Amino acid sequence: MLVNKNLLWDYDWKEEQYETEEFKQWYIARVLSRGSTEDVQGVGIGLIKEYLPKIAIPKRIREYWEFVFTLPIIKHQYGEYHDAT
Repeated sequence: MLVNKNLLWDYDWKEEQYETEEFKQWYIARVLSRGSTEDVQGVGIGLIKEYLPKIAIPKRIREYWEFVFTLPIIKHQYGEYHDAT
């Protein structure tokens, strides 16, 4: 996962924390809420799919990504999406 340090402006994360679950959940939520297309690409669809059920993001953004995971080409490449709730 590529990390855009510009998205960390209000937090003091250390590079050694980038592989922790806490950081991944926080960062993926930040990317989906405030990131660019390049940031989404840096995270990758697979990680977004894996972490979507675990992160707190605005409802409209969650609904968008849940829709993306219903698209046949995405389902074919990444498998079915199952919300953990």
